[in-house]
Amino acid sequence: MRHRLLLLIAAVVLVAIGGAALVAANVLGGQRVEQHGRVAAADRPPHGDEHGPEGEFHRFRLGTINGQRLEPNRDDFAARTNADGPLLLFLPATRAKPADYQLFLGTALQDGYHVLGLDYWNLGKTLSGTCQADPHCYGKVQRNRFDGSRPSAFSSVKPSGSIVSRFRDAMAYLEDHDPGGGWGRFVEADSDIAWNDVVVAGHSQGGGEAAYIAHIRSVQGALMFSSPVESLGPDHAAWMDRPGKTPADRMYAIDDVRDVFGRRIRGSWEAMGLDGATGPFRTDTAPPGTDADPHAILTDIRVGSPGESHSRIINDSTPLGPDGTPEMLALWQWLLHRFPSERS
Repeated sequence: MRHRLLLLIAAVVLVAIGGAALVAANVLGGQRVEQHGRVAAADRPPHGDEHGPEGEFHRFRLGTINGQRLEPNRDDFAARTNADGPLLLFLPATRAKPADYQLFLGTALQDGYHVLGLDYWNLGKTLSGTCQADPHCYGKVQRNRFDGSRPSAFSSVKPSGSIVSRFRDAMAYLEDHDPGGGWGRFVEADSDIAWNDVVVAGHSQGGGEAAYIAHIRSVQGALMFSSPVESLGPDHAAWMDRPGKTPADRMYAIDDVRDVFGRRIRGSWEAMGLDGATGPFRTDTAPPGTDADPHAILTDIRVGSPGESHSRIINDSTPLGPDGTPEMLALWQWLLHRFPSERS
C-alpha cells in the first residue's frame, strides 16, 4: 500500500513539473513574439547593443513564422560592412547549414556585400537523387522550396517555411536589430524582394536553387558552386530549355575537375549556355586574366576524393595555404567582383 502511495505521489510531482515547464515555455514564447508574425529564437540584445560591430556575423534563428514552426531551424548568418552594398544570399548544400561556409561568407563581407547565409528546406535526399532523369521534377521541387507553391510528392514545403518567407522575415529581424544597416531596402513596399540588388549564390543543391531563382527572377547575379547537378545523360532540368529572367552573362559557375558529380554538373552548364564555345575555363586556383570573363570554371587543385572535391571548393573544409588563407580565395574574390555595385 505504501509502495502504491509513493508511486502516486511521484506521478503527481512529474505531472506538476511537466505542467510548469509547459507554462514557462508558453510564457517565454509569448515574450519572444516580435513583429511580422515571427518568433525570434535569439533574444533581443540589450538596448544600445542591437547588433554586433560592423564586419562581424550575427547568428539568429527565426523560430516560428505565422504560427508555423520552421523545419529545419538552424542558425542564419548575417553581416554587413556598410549600408550601401548589395546583398549576397547564400543557400547551403543538401543537409548543410550556413555555419559550414563562414570562410566564403567572410570573403563576401570583406568585399563590401551585405551577407545572408539562409537556412531553408534542404533535408532528405539530394535533388539530383530525387529527380534523376525526370526533367520536370527539378523545377517542381525548386519552385516549392522557393515560395511554397506547387507542392508535390517530391517536395511539400509550406509557404511559411519557403525561401521567400524566410528571407522576408530575416530582413525584418535584421532591420529591427540593425536599423541603420540598410537591410529594409531588400524588401520592397509591396513585400516583394528587391531581386535586382541581390546576388544569389549556393553550393550543390543550394547552387541549383540559386540558378533556378535567377531563372524566374531578374537578380543582380548568380554564383553556383559545384552545381547545378541537374542533368543525367541526355536529360536535364526542363526549366533550362527556356530563356530566364536573368541572362547567362550575369551567371557564373565553378567546380573541381574531380567532382563525383562532374558530368551531371557540366551537362547542366551546357544546357544553360555557361560553358561557351570553347568549354569551361581551366585553372588550378589562379583567377582568369583581366580581359577574360568565363562563366564556367573548372579547377584542378587536388582537394581530396571525388566526393570531397564536390564540397571542399567552397565549404570550410576548403584547403588553406601556409598563411592560413583559403587556396580558393583569389577565385572567390574574382567571382564576387563580377557584379557592379556602389559598395566602397
